[in-house]
Amino acid sequence: MIFSLVLLGILEYLWLRNEYNNSYRDMEEKLSHVMFSSMRDVEDSLIFSKLSTLPTHQNAHQGQLKGEPLRFNIVVNTEDSLMTIDNCGFERRIQKTDYKFKSRHPVRGMLLQELTADTTGHDTSLINIGAMVMTQIRLADSTGEYAGYKVISWQSGDTVIREVMSKPQYDVLADKKIALINPGYKADIFGDLLPHMSFALFMWIMVGAAFYYIWKNLRQQIQLNALRDEFVGNITHELKTPITTVGVALESLNISGDLQSAHSRKYLEICKSELNRLSMLVERILHSRSPQLHYEQLDVKLVLEEVMDHMKVQFDKKHADVSFQQTGDGFVISGDKAHMSGVFYNLLDNALKYSTEHPVISVQLTRNNGTVRCDIADNGIGIDPHYHEKIFEKLYRVPQQNRHDVKGHGLGLSYVADVVRQHHGKIDLVSERGNGATFTMTIPAWKDTPNQISLTNLN
Repeated sequence: MIFSLVLLGILEYLWLRNEYNNSYRDMEEKLSHVMFSSMRDVEDSLIFSKLSTLPTHQNAHQGQLKGEPLRFNIVVNTEDSLMTIDNCGFERRIQKTDYKFKSRHPVRGMLLQELTADTTGHDTSLINIGAMVMTQIRLADSTGEYAGYKVISWQSGDTVIREVMSKPQYDVLADKKIALINPGYKADIFGDLLPHMSFALFMWIMVGAAFYYIWKNLRQQIQLNALRDEFVGNITHELKTPITTVGVALESLNISGDLQSAHSRKYLEICKSELNRLSMLVERILHSRSPQLHYEQLDVKLVLEEVMDHMKVQFDKKHADVSFQQTGDGFVISGDKAHMSGVFYNLLDNALKYSTEHPVISVQLTRNNGTVRCDIADNGIGIDPHYHEKIFEKLYRVPQQNRHDVKGHGLGLSYVADVVRQHHGKIDLVSERGNGATFTMTIPAWKDTPNQISLTNLN
């Protein structure tokens, strides 16, 4: 985030610098235009005033007859140079040859020099072209835009200019170079750039505030995750103690033989099986990771029948009508018995919990095209198709208008999807709200299992 802010600041600085350079060049062009037009107006005014005072019969200085064209020898000195400071603060030498007066009409100035050098003996140096130009600019300035402008002049050699300057003009009467400068150019430029600078600052602050908000939320989320992990770890460790105690007690009852009836021994086996499954779930929550599978040759039919037999007490308690059908034979896969039992238990338990007052559950086991398929259907409340892709996500539960009559934490179906995926299978759902749900699990059969799945640990 800090790097992004620094990069954004650099980009904004380059953008503002480019805008500054553009404004600087625009001001140079503006000064050059004002200087050139004012210089031309002053020279024209002086020429017209001098022409009006010439003798009518001849040119006094040249001795030419009336009506003959005036001829002048124009000499422009181009050996002088000018030192300026550019907008980046570096000195640069501009040779005077860069300012040849091809486009500045030097004839007007030379004509003025010849006209002022008449027989009256007036000193041409008394005519201050620069002052007249500045006066002309002031007269034309009705808005005060040029209030801080100045006209500077220099005779020869190098001159250092630190302000924005127009292109130099040549004062032939004083044999000097003159130019228009703006000493307060920085204030003018920054005034023009104020909206750009405000936008850049606003953008940087907004991005910085967004990054800070994200960082703050992320830090808070990390702290909450740490508290959650600590809480889950403490709870699961506490749960392992009673699970171990109950397991030892059940094992003692089984060894002692105090339970003689077959009915009692059956319930004892159910308790042991459910206790083992509970211990496995506690270990899974404790380690917060995908289940570690140990593959073996596994008959899905036997596992399913065992789970249904262990859940018979729950089915009878809710008066559920449970049916089982099979199509074909050979339901052997390469899988983990404990986790496949957990998959069937979760699917059957959900079918029982989310059914109506008289649950009807149908289990269909099919062997077809090298796969083992198991369909578990119920007549429950169903699931809206909008939530079909989300129900297999961890900790997700279908919204029930802020009410959940059935207790749960949104971990069962995510566990089912994880186990099925590790068995190289897939699970699908067909359901509509109010019309029950059908979960379809498809797993490769034993002989069609890829070579990487062996009887050992293929995880």
